[in-house]
Amino acid sequence: FGQSMPEAEMQRATELAQHCDLFLAIGSSLVVWPAAGFPLLARNCGARLVIINNEPTDQDDIADLVIRHDIGETLGPFVGN
Repeated sequence: FGQSMPEAEMQRATELAQHCDLFLAIGSSLVVWPAAGFPLLARNCGARLVIINNEPTDQDDIADLVIRHDIGETLGPFVGN
């Protein structure tokens, strides 16, 4: 949104994306960079990618699983709601 991202946090997020086994992209259109690059980075480093979003994203085609449903309804049973 026009603001620069904190460098230390971006570096940490990059490292986590590079070394995770599973990356969950939840409720994001995946169009705002550089954060939109993390799912792609994780996938390229061998992680499974799950996208949960009401609308299609440009990264749906690289995801292992796409859930097109309300986030609260989808995750509620797992977080106790």
